[in-house]
Amino acid sequence: MPTVQSVKRAFAILEAVAAHPAGVGVTEIAHQVRLPKSTVSRLLSTLENVEAVERVPNQEGFQIGEGIVALASQVSYSRHLITIARPYLLELAQATGETTHLCLPDGNQAHYVDQVNSLHHIQIQDWIGSRFPLHVTSNGKVFLAYWPEEKLDQYLAQPLQRFTPQTIINPDELRQQLVQVRQQGYAWVYGEFDSEVVGLGAPIWDKSGQVVASISTGGPIYRFPPKGQADEMARLTVEACHKVSAHIGEYP
Repeated sequence: MPTVQSVKRAFAILEAVAAHPAGVGVTEIAHQVRLPKSTVSRLLSTLENVEAVERVPNQEGFQIGEGIVALASQVSYSRHLITIARPYLLELAQATGETTHLCLPDGNQAHYVDQVNSLHHIQIQDWIGSRFPLHVTSNGKVFLAYWPEEKLDQYLAQPLQRFTPQTIINPDELRQQLVQVRQQGYAWVYGEFDSEVVGLGAPIWDKSGQVVASISTGGPIYRFPPKGQADEMARLTVEACHKVSAHIGEYP
């Protein structure tokens, strides 16, 4: 199929460019991938448009672009965090008796990258790979709480999707909640994404003091948090985040 052939050719070109960090010209690329120069030029133009390659400053030739670098670093960082956090997700799930998640910010969404299930027969569905708007989950609210004011203003200026009757979509009310999240260091969400689910999230910090991920504990609203144990659930979740943060740098 032509489309598949184009993908294979584009990947071959990327491999050729990647082999020359200082940059490589169209003629040399065409020679290495054994394609006509016109074909290589056309594919390079497409790759440049999506920031997969970029022109070498002040000289002819191409090098790997910021788009590929960002994508590769994101995958690498995600895997790195999953490896670090996994033991603490397991420990937290055992201590709370509920499902735990590792979540990363992804633009205006919260991306769930790992999960440890509870041992209960009734439990939260598998959210690994799922992305949800930031204002409806405990993880997302953790990310929003530590955003710069200008960035938060932009998010709150857009129409906020309502998932359940409990979803907070009023910007002023949400701002007040985010102030509380910063003050206490964790976020509770009661039925805002799913009316039957309660979530509790806390931040993971890198060595520069930036929130780079979060861990959450969640369960059905009828049993989580256990009566009189909300503070203890929060303490355990925050403690798990601190342990992960300690492995990737100091936390505030």
